[in-house]
Amino acid sequence: MPVQQFSFFTDGLLPGQRQTSDYTVDTNLDDERLWIPFGPGVAFQPCQFNLSGGGFIVILRADPGAQMPPHFHSTSVIGYTLRGNWRYLEHDWTAKPGTFIYEPAGEAHTLTVDATEPAPAMILFVVTGGFIYIDKVTDGNMLAYDDGFTILEIARKHYQSVGLNPALLDAMIR
Repeated sequence: MPVQQFSFFTDGLLPGQRQTSDYTVDTNLDDERLWIPFGPGVAFQPCQFNLSGGGFIVILRADPGAQMPPHFHSTSVIGYTLRGNWRYLEHDWTAKPGTFIYEPAGEAHTLTVDATEPAPAMILFVVTGGFIYIDKVTDGNMLAYDDGFTILEIARKHYQSVGLNPALLDAMIR
């Protein structure tokens, strides 16, 4: 059945406020206020919100012993390990600083940092679309969904809660 009515989500910016030019983001991996909690032992610092396609770019930090819920991406993902070691439970490799990864759309996996690691892992992830949390990797049921819109909303709430101006995030919207 064809879509008969569209529902539009707004990023909260008026036309003309949305930036279309090049920009830079100065992250600070040592400033705890900038790390946005994203589950037990997991946090992120945003670099970009692509609200045209629902993607986003973040630096993800996962502490030793942390594990994200199983999930899969509706589009491809690129990752680059900045610090620490991490892996997917479903694969036999371990990423270390300098490891580049490519994830094809639809691959289900569970990101983890072994509890024996001496420091958190930090990974730059370029996520080009949404991702779906599932209860298990094989024949899993959908539990939740995140994309650039929901990640932006999580970031805005966090910035507000720690006394940072949520408008700082608007410069990252493309």
